[in-house]
Amino acid sequence: MRSRDIYRQTIQQTAAPRDVEYRLIAQVTSALIECEEIVDQAAADPRKMARLVEALNANKRMWDVFVEDVGMAGNQLPRELRADIVSLGIWVGKESDLILDGRGDLSALISINRAISRGLAGTRAEVKTPDPATEVRIPA
Repeated sequence: MRSRDIYRQTIQQTAAPRDVEYRLIAQVTSALIECEEIVDQAAADPRKMARLVEALNANKRMWDVFVEDVGMAGNQLPRELRADIVSLGIWVGKESDLILDGRGDLSALISINRAISRGLAGTRAEVKTPDPATEVRIPA
């Protein structure tokens, strides 16, 4: 089953799509934030590097799903917004690679996710802190 299919199935079974996206971005961003303190030592410490790689891969997979979703026929987001999401998804992949190479900016990835999260929060009926018990998993 493809990531997009699992993502859609999760949405249908749990909550409104925007709520699921909001929780997912919050979780992934939280993992990136936790890596801010270790990113500079990751190259010298395999455990720290594994944590960083895991957080970056989760973020990249999330953005891959977003990019795939906006490319689907019937996606009702405005064309310009869909193009922006695709551009951001490409940038996220490149910046993630740069971070692993010691030349990228982890805080930039966090800022982008926070901006998207704020946008999603503005479309929700009521904004709540994500409940860890309703954790959303991104398929590998």
